[in-house]
Amino acid sequence: MGTLAVFYAFRYKMLRDCVRQAALDMAEIMEDPQENRVLRVAAPSREAERLFAQVNRYIQYHQRQRVAWQRQERQLQEQIENISHDLRTPLTAILGYLELVDGSRLSEEDREALAVVERRSRYLQGLISDFYDLSRLECSHVQLERKPVEITRMIRETVLSHSLEFEERELAVELELPESGVTVAGDREALERILHNLIQNALRYARSYFRICLHREKAQGTDVADSAQHRICLDFYNDTDGLCQEDIPLLFDRFYTADRARPGGGTGLGLTVCGLLARAMGGTAEAELSRQGELRLTFIFDS
Repeated sequence: MGTLAVFYAFRYKMLRDCVRQAALDMAEIMEDPQENRVLRVAAPSREAERLFAQVNRYIQYHQRQRVAWQRQERQLQEQIENISHDLRTPLTAILGYLELVDGSRLSEEDREALAVVERRSRYLQGLISDFYDLSRLECSHVQLERKPVEITRMIRETVLSHSLEFEERELAVELELPESGVTVAGDREALERILHNLIQNALRYARSYFRICLHREKAQGTDVADSAQHRICLDFYNDTDGLCQEDIPLLFDRFYTADRARPGGGTGLGLTVCGLLARAMGGTAEAELSRQGELRLTFIFDS
């Protein structure tokens, strides 16, 4: 009787250890599915082997599904990149010919029609650029070269270039920038693209104001006096009536638009591209909505 009790106690301990190890292995598989691992039976047991065989069939099925999805995603991204590239050349030619048209010889009605064509062509150009950047950044996981860029002047010049649009929308624009120049470690074209997309986002969705704040933020675990360890924090504020708290975690998702019914709304690519470009420069992008309905988009970069 004692021998039998010892045997069952030993079997119980083996099965318990087997289940405990399987739980640890399953957690690792879930954390890193790229490894294509399966569960192993740590102790001889027919019942455990049958159970693990079914679990492994389930794991392998999802691994095959993940590989197939990744392949389709890569193919889709490559197709979007190729189509976007092919559309750029004729659209650039169209915009060039539009600039050659002598508006002084046209009637007022024709000039208005020409302005509409040029405006919509510019919009299409921006949309194609968004698709191209999206496919390139997601497919290649590109890391942009980071060089010192004086961003204070860039912000002023970019906002000034959109001044007529702000006037048409009757948006009050406020800049809170340091008097001295602030340098960001980043790619100039990528930073200009982020500023342009965020301004376009405000032009579409802001109710009455748009504010840009630039300041330095001490990196965690560094001395306050060590200016080299500061990061650059860029905040964009605007009031909005089309968002709720459930929208905020999704704002940087591909094709997500909180208010699809609004005329002239975007495609949901602008903020996605901003987030990808920020990450490609080693930065971060965050969104927050206050109780008063003020949206804050924050981008943090190395100085």
